[in-house]
Amino acid sequence: MKNLIILCFLVSFCCVSCNTTPGKPKEKVVFVTILPQKYFADKIAGDLYKVEVMVPPGVGPETYSPSPKQMKALGESDAYFAVGYLGFEPDLLGKLPSLNPNIKVYKVSRGIDLIEQKEEKHGDHVHLQGVDPHIWSSPKEAVIIARNIFEGMAEIDPKNKDRYSKNLQNLLAEINSVDSTVTKILAPVKGEKFIVFHPALGYLARDYGLEQFSIEFEGKTPSPKHMQELINEARIGKIKTVLIQKEFEKRNAEIVAKEIGGNLVQIDPLDYDWPRQMVSIAASLAAAPQPH
Repeated sequence: MKNLIILCFLVSFCCVSCNTTPGKPKEKVVFVTILPQKYFADKIAGDLYKVEVMVPPGVGPETYSPSPKQMKALGESDAYFAVGYLGFEPDLLGKLPSLNPNIKVYKVSRGIDLIEQKEEKHGDHVHLQGVDPHIWSSPKEAVIIARNIFEGMAEIDPKNKDRYSKNLQNLLAEINSVDSTVTKILAPVKGEKFIVFHPALGYLARDYGLEQFSIEFEGKTPSPKHMQELINEARIGKIKTVLIQKEFEKRNAEIVAKEIGGNLVQIDPLDYDWPRQMVSIAASLAAAPQPH
């Protein structure tokens, strides 16, 4: 009987101990829209926050819809860093206050000289007004993106501001190195034109003195008339480079490349490894070997 009493006491003690043991601290999370943003945010946040991305690899943000699981996680996160003009973003930003009243929302495009897509008629199609959202395609704009992420992190976690500031300086040094490399690669082809399937390199073209022509516009399949106009433009401008993003079907881009006797090159502006991808894209545009 005595042994039974002792055993019951030990079991009760263990149960109380288990119930009073502090739980694992809740993981601190912030969200971004695309992988290049995650690269910047990871560099700044370090191990202090987990950075989740809305758009998975190999998917275009223009057609993506957040999953219920992502929406639930977003409702429990501390901040959302949005480009501000990509696909689902405007609709999501309108819903966030009701989803998570405490979440901080930051537009990483704040302070960037945005490219306005004015309404222009080109043959049988019309380019509608709007903002070119592809700000991360230029290292010069990436500096502003990084600073905006830092300011957001410092606001939601002010006690670690100095760590975020140190991480920012390291990231800016990396971005400036990419900028110098891209500038050197593209200097010999300044003023030249190129064709890309989806118009994702507008800021790169503007900031480094190139001109972009796109096969697709606003997710629409190009008409035969538009394809012919583009081919004629390429022949007149002696364009020999046709770029295509990895998430798009190649058929129309292959047709254009064949008709102009050019090379079709696959790129991935949505790649997480932003520095490598920027240098790779620049090398493709300059038709030069990539630096090692």
